[in-house]
Amino acid sequence: MRPGFAVDIDNVLAQAEHEVQRIFRELTGEPWPSQRHASAGGLDGSDLDPDLIDRIFDYFYERSIPRLPVVPGARPALQRLQKDYRIVLITARRPSARPCTLGWLDEHGIPFDELHHTGEKTEASNDIVLAVDDHPDHVKEYLALGIRVFLMDQPWNRTFSDPGATRVSDWDELHRKIDVSSKPA
Repeated sequence: MRPGFAVDIDNVLAQAEHEVQRIFRELTGEPWPSQRHASAGGLDGSDLDPDLIDRIFDYFYERSIPRLPVVPGARPALQRLQKDYRIVLITARRPSARPCTLGWLDEHGIPFDELHHTGEKTEASNDIVLAVDDHPDHVKEYLALGIRVFLMDQPWNRTFSDPGATRVSDWDELHRKIDVSSKPA
């Protein structure tokens, strides 16, 4: 069995951040509270009104997922990487988003071998040797297990630094940085 490569979806495969912020503005009439929340990641654990959070995610899962653009370079990079790795998509999206998520993946031709919906990303699949995520908390969890991690550069993670995480600006750079020493034997 090929070793696993854990891949986050939102803001790694799908350009989701602007849509969540747009939904917030539409529902509240207010600008995104960037002083309190650098990104939409982690809203479930935030101090925002739980009803508002549910409305944001319900809207996102029911209406927005099908319209999300793919992060440039993601599909061809994953097609190349799938030759050596099992592509294990691990998302913190709620399980109710699975049908829309599968439809989006199929529509955009995103190759993958497994799809998991969980906040506990490091427990989702065995034999993970590489991971890419945009959220520092998930990056730290992967690093704690000795997994080689790529941090997809985003404005909300620019203050995070760890010598074990390799920051990448896009999928082409990530693919270039997976060198011969990372590939399975």
